[in-house]
Amino acid sequence: MLELSPPRKQKINLSDYDSEHDIQNRIILSDFTPFDLNLIEEIFYSPLKISLKKLARSLQTEEEAILPILSKLEKTGLLSRQGDAILVDKEMRKYFEFQMQRFDPEFKPDLEFFQGLLRKVPIHVLPAWYSVPRSSNNIFESIIEKHFLTPQMFHRYLMDLSGGDARVQGILNDVLAAEHFRVSSSDLIARYNLSRRDFEEIMIRLEFHFACCVSYVKEDDHWHEIVTPFREWKQYLTFLKETESPPIQAVHAIVRKDTRDFAFVEDLSLLLQKKTFPAEKADPLIEKLCLVKLAEKIKGRLSPLPAAEEWLDMTLENRALYLYRHPLNRILGYPHLNHLVERHLREAERSIKRVLHGGWVLFADFIKGINVSLSEHSVVALKKTGKHWNYTPPRYSEEEKELIYAAIFEWLYEAGIVSVGTFKGRDCFCATPFGRFFFDD
Repeated sequence: MLELSPPRKQKINLSDYDSEHDIQNRIILSDFTPFDLNLIEEIFYSPLKISLKKLARSLQTEEEAILPILSKLEKTGLLSRQGDAILVDKEMRKYFEFQMQRFDPEFKPDLEFFQGLLRKVPIHVLPAWYSVPRSSNNIFESIIEKHFLTPQMFHRYLMDLSGGDARVQGILNDVLAAEHFRVSSSDLIARYNLSRRDFEEIMIRLEFHFACCVSYVKEDDHWHEIVTPFREWKQYLTFLKETESPPIQAVHAIVRKDTRDFAFVEDLSLLLQKKTFPAEKADPLIEKLCLVKLAEKIKGRLSPLPAAEEWLDMTLENRALYLYRHPLNRILGYPHLNHLVERHLREAERSIKRVLHGGWVLFADFIKGINVSLSEHSVVALKKTGKHWNYTPPRYSEEEKELIYAAIFEWLYEAGIVSVGTFKGRDCFCATPFGRFFFDD
């Protein structure tokens, strides 16, 4: 599924903005209690100048109870105190209002939230961080087009995420491998032996890479900090997970078309060696041999061509590759699909990359999770609907589904890349060892 690209130099440099202040504020946020959150929300809804007595009265508590919290918030720059008066800094209030979204039960980190993160960085820095033109009229849209527009583009963008720090890549891998794409921050801190400061710095880098995000869920009387992928990527990963083709467990009930992995190639070889075949089996073999110039029909008899001897001297794998790569070879059993085959066969055959585990799968299950691009409707791309972005799932016509079937059950079967059969009367297939080696990037 992943497309490879050359490693690139890490470009997001936290020294380009006041990241130290950001880190310290996030450390304070991580220690918030539900009461702390109530207090800061009361500050948000109050004038920029409010008395200590009024604030305590609004919270139905004693002044002494909120003094430690105010002292903590003073360190962030959110407020200062002059006697009984609490003075709130307008810009820092905006900062905390943005950060407080992480505590909302309905919070789902998404591209809109990511755009808000970018506003904390000087705008002239962003083109260097994300390799987009400085002349762009909309930096955010340029970032999307450059890095996020398709899942393949986003994978390439994440390839050099670590910047030389194995802990960064390790945390990302842990989150993506988690059952629900969710890991406790405390578990990650313990697993990688991180200080709180180091953890916050890593998470800022992951967030600016649109890789992972910190949020909070309330559990009893405290907040539990978690790390998840951003919403759009999590939805796409969930689609992939939910459409995985489950391997058939009762393999003894599978009726294989042939027990040999290279059955078609071996039968071509036997026919060239003038072995006897039933007419219904020999006819398609003869047609294929003539198509790839290994033989010709002369007065109704099959006559090997000079290339046949050299082909027969090859290993089975190389004979299969010769067939697969021959410029004249094509799918013969579905002539009504020729207009699609010429343009999309290579893309259709790549669909088996999702089942390289070697287990047998039902084609009916497999077709639900294919995500190759055969038309504009099957391109998985980031699109905006209302306020939200989503990676749109692929849609295939019945004709395109038939092309994928033909690519697997004829084209790849003939090349020894898959074995095919039926399970309780339903079509199934599996990638052969040769096929797993051939398609494994």
